[in-house]
Amino acid sequence: MLSNTIKEYVNILKMTRKPDKEEFWTTTKVAVAVMFIVGFIGFVIYLLMDVLPGALK
Repeated sequence: MLSNTIKEYVNILKMTRKPDKEEFWTTTKVAVAVMFIVGFIGFVIYLLMDVLPGALK
């Protein structure tokens, strides 16, 4: 069982390749954009949780 798992990992590593420069930058841009979007949504939720309870009193 362990040897099969190791063989699967080796096969996956054989299929991998280094991304070219354009693919790397595209992936980086998407990752940064998603981080900003998730952060912005979290900030909006924080503001709503902070402001709304005070406004309802």
